[in-house]
Amino acid sequence: MKWGWLTLCIVSLLVLIVACAPAQEAPATATAPKAEQSTAAKPQTATTEQKPAGEIAADVKDLLSKHKTKITSVYYKYRGPETGSNFYEFYVKGSKIKYKPSLETKTLDRPDSYDSIFIDKIAKTAQSYCTAAYCAYKGKKENLNYDDAYIDTVFDWLSVTSAKKIGEEVIESRNTWKIETNKGILWVDTFYGIPLKADSGGKTYRFEQLAVNSVTDADITP
Repeated sequence: MKWGWLTLCIVSLLVLIVACAPAQEAPATATAPKAEQSTAAKPQTATTEQKPAGEIAADVKDLLSKHKTKITSVYYKYRGPETGSNFYEFYVKGSKIKYKPSLETKTLDRPDSYDSIFIDKIAKTAQSYCTAAYCAYKGKKENLNYDDAYIDTVFDWLSVTSAKKIGEEVIESRNTWKIETNKGILWVDTFYGIPLKADSGGKTYRFEQLAVNSVTDADITP
């Protein structure tokens, strides 16, 4: 009886000690660090190389430059939207231009009658004159608006930013390259490098009866 009571006391004391012992914290579970988002640019998919918009093929560039060494002046007859079904005579040398419109009447007997337009590209001037032998009143008539009076010459048509050959044709017994440009289609003489014809915006421009290096200073001076 005595030993049973003592055993009970010891067991109770052990239970009390265990209950009062501080609980041990469970070890923290290690967590994987979050992956950092890459700031490096993703590689781009390779694309087909695009040709620049203003490209001119080498052989075409050579053709369009021929006039610089072959031509100092040019005479031609021009027909375009400004002339209707008629032709204007053009004389071009350097920065000076004279053109003779088709006259509605062949008589030049009025004080304001004129037969020629003189253009100076550097001074940006345009003037009308009566120069023919049968002018009743010769000389200058009036100053004209430069932009209204100016008509692009064969050389102006050659100032293009893109051009490629699309064919060959014969115009008035002359060989030409048919060239697609940013200004339209040009038929360029293969010897002198100047256009004999142009199509642009649904309109046709013709340059006929060319006479190269024949224009004198007297032809383009009032």
